[in-house]
Amino acid sequence: MYNTAEFLELYKTLERWAESKFGDDGVKTLEQHHHDRAIQQELRYFRNIRNTLSHNPNGSAKPLIELTDEFKVRFESLCNKLMGSITQIAISYKDIYKREMSDKVLPTIAYMKEKSYSYVPIIYDKTVWGVFSESVIFDMVHSGAVNLINEDTTFLNITKYISAYSKDGVYDFVRSNASIDEIREIFSESFLCGRRLDALYITSSGDQKGILNGLVTIWDITNFNNS
Repeated sequence: MYNTAEFLELYKTLERWAESKFGDDGVKTLEQHHHDRAIQQELRYFRNIRNTLSHNPNGSAKPLIELTDEFKVRFESLCNKLMGSITQIAISYKDIYKREMSDKVLPTIAYMKEKSYSYVPIIYDKTVWGVFSESVIFDMVHSGAVNLINEDTTFLNITKYISAYSKDGVYDFVRSNASIDEIREIFSESFLCGRRLDALYITSSGDQKGILNGLVTIWDITNFNNS
């Protein structure tokens, strides 16, 4: 039989991880907003079990619920799926420096220079429309179109150049339930194919149509391996 203390300890680990990612009500936030309804249901189920085992009104040494080995496998599988997912190492949506189509270009360039950012996602309706980068600026200079950028220029005015950069395949998309090993494999394959993959955008659907949830780069993988 699965030891109750083991279950409660692992649940605490899950709580600490969720809080570090989503705030004080991390597990409840996941339970309410995770894109996979099956995971929502599993979280609700295990939270109810945890509450029952943590608050024994009779003070009995015998647990109110007997946990089976099948229960252990099921719970550990859920924890591995969540805590071993890309969200463990990703930059969260709120921490991504991003711009809207209506934002102005020059202040963005100044901020990118200050922070040494190479590229910035351009957001439209919470999805990644494209990416503005140093390469976009170089292409505009090379084509003689840099004079298009003035104090009033917005990203909407230079969509042609952003779109051209976006087709180079320097970024891609992945679902938020991808594992860290899957992410390593994607970056590894891109390197072997001679493709310059700068970033993976984490979206609800795993493609450009999905709502942006986060961002992961090759440096996030490297830092995780070295930690």
